[in-house]
Amino acid sequence: MFKSLSLFIITILFSFDNVYSEKLIISIESKYDDGYVMLGVYDKKDNFGKAKVNEKPNADIVLTGTVVKINNKKATAIFDLPFGEYAIAGFQDLDGNGVLSGNFLGIPREPVGFSGNAKVRFGPPKWNDAVFQFKKINQEVLIYLDKI
Repeated sequence: MFKSLSLFIITILFSFDNVYSEKLIISIESKYDDGYVMLGVYDKKDNFGKAKVNEKPNADIVLTGTVVKINNKKATAIFDLPFGEYAIAGFQDLDGNGVLSGNFLGIPREPVGFSGNAKVRFGPPKWNDAVFQFKKINQEVLIYLDKI
């Protein structure tokens, strides 16, 4: 009886491993040593790539986000997230206005970067180019920020 109960409890405990949050570490590198980086973590394909230049970031389309200061052209952000599928977008706010500054064509003037080192080509990268599987404790993702 005790053996069956122990096996049942162990089975239940291990079946809920996706309920807990784990640390996702975002390492950020840039060519520029000024300003703050604004990062958004997306968990829905339909929301990714919807941010517009010269507009305040929309908190309704990101799962979570943060702002971190660049020091010596580097920064680190840590998110507590359940394992799953995510994409990350970020920009370096060089002018301190809180938005991704861009020209009249919608091309960013400030450094941008995406998970998977996804590239900007006639618009934001596609979800499939930026998405990654978060499946390891303390998994690290590199975001490299550069001007287009």
